[in-house]
Amino acid sequence: MGDRSHIKQLCSKFKGKEYELIEFQNRLETAIFPPELEGFKYSVLNEIEEIRFTKLEENFHHLGLKVVEKILK
Repeated sequence: MGDRSHIKQLCSKFKGKEYELIEFQNRLETAIFPPELEGFKYSVLNEIEEIRFTKLEENFHHLGLKVVEKILK
């Protein structure tokens, strides 16, 4: 599976609530991003960290969807 399609699949599974935010984060951390997107990967992971440690858990999915939209653009 190509790197980009694997990342899209991870996003789709999070959107479908197959993954919680923490599992989504863990899977993104181990996903292989194209070299030109490595900086973007760390930016996204930092944003997820911020959500996890500064927001209410009940808002995790909604806020995580905003991150997914950034990834899919």
